[in-house]
Amino acid sequence: MMNGHLSSLAASCGLVLLLAACASPRLRAPAAVDLPEVWRAPLPHGGSTAALADWWQAFPDPMLVTLIERAQAANPNLQAAAARHRQARALVTQVRASLLPQLGASATSSRGKNLNNTPGVSTQSDSQFNASWEIDLFGGKRAEAEEQAAQADAAQHDWHAARVTLAADVAAAYVNLRLAQAREEVAELDGLLAAQLAAWGRQQQAVGLMNASDAALLRTDASLATARRSAERAEAQVALQELAVLLGVPAAPLAAELQAPALPAAWMSPRRLLPSVPGFAVRTMPAQLLAQRPDVAAAHQRWWAAQAHQRSVDAQRYPQLSLGALIGDARLSVGGQSSVSSLWSIGPSLTLPLFDGGARRAQGQAALAAADEAAAALQAKWQTAVAEVEESLERMAATRDRLREAESVAREWQGIAQRAVLQARAGLHSGPQRAISQRNALTAHDDLLAAQADQAQAWFRLYRSLGGGWNADPGPTDQVAAQP
Repeated sequence: MMNGHLSSLAASCGLVLLLAACASPRLRAPAAVDLPEVWRAPLPHGGSTAALADWWQAFPDPMLVTLIERAQAANPNLQAAAARHRQARALVTQVRASLLPQLGASATSSRGKNLNNTPGVSTQSDSQFNASWEIDLFGGKRAEAEEQAAQADAAQHDWHAARVTLAADVAAAYVNLRLAQAREEVAELDGLLAAQLAAWGRQQQAVGLMNASDAALLRTDASLATARRSAERAEAQVALQELAVLLGVPAAPLAAELQAPALPAAWMSPRRLLPSVPGFAVRTMPAQLLAQRPDVAAAHQRWWAAQAHQRSVDAQRYPQLSLGALIGDARLSVGGQSSVSSLWSIGPSLTLPLFDGGARRAQGQAALAAADEAAAALQAKWQTAVAEVEESLERMAATRDRLREAESVAREWQGIAQRAVLQARAGLHSGPQRAISQRNALTAHDDLLAAQADQAQAWFRLYRSLGGGWNADPGPTDQVAAQP
């Protein structure tokens, strides 16, 4: 009889091994993407350049660097991304643990009357030690562990992508704040000059040297200058609130830190300036982009996770073999007498899927479709990365040309305004002519501020599209989790 059981077990194991040899997981690479050999748009050049990963440290404005560091430590979205990475790593440990034997122990004790049909008052207790191990013949468990590991890597890359986006968003909001503050000062100075021209118009109208319509136009222009100052002040508050959200702090204390110089009460040259933006090196070969984009790396890991999930689902279509063992004893005490009985068992367990109505086949088809979706997403991510860099480089070139023209115009009008002031002092120019020249110089300065801000924003977009020079250092999310 024993020989019959051994023969049956040997036949079952042979069938399992035969099926394992026939099973071959299907791995398919995503469709190749033809990347351009060089960028079509011109690369930024000139001046000293910093490495992309350390670019923020090269900024001459220490406040911007400080704000970015504070945002990296306290931004809720970044902390959520770090938490997702830690959760994914915990799932990796959980799945890998299922590959190992599982051990357990249990013990129970009870006292009562007529327990388990035992007459009288009795005490019954038992203890057991059990062990089980599911043998991963077809690699399903290993594939599941690979899937979770790839998902954890993708979550870490997502965290790096969130860091890059956060740094660019903080810098963009900071430049918007400084731009609004500088333009508010320009509007204040322009309002002073417009008020002088309106007062001069009233005097000219009073003596009959100006008609009422022209005088009214000067007064309307003065009112518009005041409205522009209010609008820029509102823009500054909006940018301040955006910064506060990114830093995860109230706006009131942040406003005190980022307060600009006081608005002038009389005519003077503008003092509120924008932070200058240093350059960074941009590699010529677009293929090197893939080493700098954490979102591309995350898409690749998710494609690999989908492939591993497909192998895991396919393995469920084949027999499952596990080993189990149990050992224990039971004790019975009645009327001062005790009896002990021991038990033990050991043996394999084989599960053969016979008929499930096509459920496992449907699961395999769904997993295959998910892998195809992940491959398409990876291909789209490559193409999007190249397109974003090209667009950012084009914007860089456009803003560079615009800035060059704005600087030239601002210098010309600054010279005209200075000569007008000197000529007015010498009696060669009237006060209104001097004020008009100064207003034109302010308009050119305002255009220069806008051009400087546009170029700064173009640098920030290029930084983001290049992936920020991210570096997958080990365990970065643990450091974020330790922040308050």
